[in-house]
Amino acid sequence: MAILKLSQFPSVAASSVATLNLSELRGYSIHGLIFEQGGTFTKAQLSEIKFTLGSKPLMHGISGAQLQDLNEYDGLSTTTNYVSYFFGDPTAKTIFGQHLTDLDLSYYQDFSPVLEVTIGAATNPTLQIYAIVGPPKAAMGLGYTEADIAQTRALIRSVLTPNAAVTKQSYQIGLGSNAGVAIRKLALFHTYLTKMEFKKNGFVLHDDLSDALNDFVQLEYARVPQSGLYVLDNVVDGNQGKAEQTVDASGRPFPLQVNLSTSQGDTITAFADVRAAVQLL
Repeated sequence: MAILKLSQFPSVAASSVATLNLSELRGYSIHGLIFEQGGTFTKAQLSEIKFTLGSKPLMHGISGAQLQDLNEYDGLSTTTNYVSYFFGDPTAKTIFGQHLTDLDLSYYQDFSPVLEVTIGAATNPTLQIYAIVGPPKAAMGLGYTEADIAQTRALIRSVLTPNAAVTKQSYQIGLGSNAGVAIRKLALFHTYLTKMEFKKNGFVLHDDLSDALNDFVQLEYARVPQSGLYVLDNVVDGNQGKAEQTVDASGRPFPLQVNLSTSQGDTITAFADVRAAVQLL
């Protein structure tokens, strides 16, 4: 893999939006992006990060602090002035799995990739983006099919607002514009979430696990649970093949249920961490 320093943002300033077109990466497969911050500019002041490919949002507005929590959960580093976003999965147990969701801009060469960063009240902020890239997925020698090449990672945001304590209350979490994504994780940033249940086609797959028990199981797989973050992790063992399919073999959507329990009212920001062809997002 190569690490490339990308062009400068046209403008980086406090309390503003910095936008960068990443078309210079056409022909590469993007494994990840590195955000290098300068000035008095913390991750908390990365108010919102968005990434779109053509008209399709692959990152639906996540804060720098939330992104860092997701990375720390996966066991990735905590380093001042740096935060990363991986399309691929450096924690996957196989090379095939590590690069399965790399964003292949040789395959999507007609789509315009755009990064948009909302900066809070930082002092003299600077922002430089680096890209971890490789050859097109078809040239990696890993046996990817065309369907595999089309796959990439996306984070799809939903906001859930129980107005009082609830028990196994069903909530809808967005999964893109069409059925057909595979769910890697559901990550819920919360204050008062106590338990979560997940059902697919009427069968319980995540059985009303408490936050404490869910954290314990993930620790057994060397994940690092974060305060205020509940993760339903289908790929906790690093096996990308365990991402939960949302349609059957004939393309019919499975009924899905996400049932939450809280100790009081809450505002829960949920991210569906999925892999899919861009057209399904």
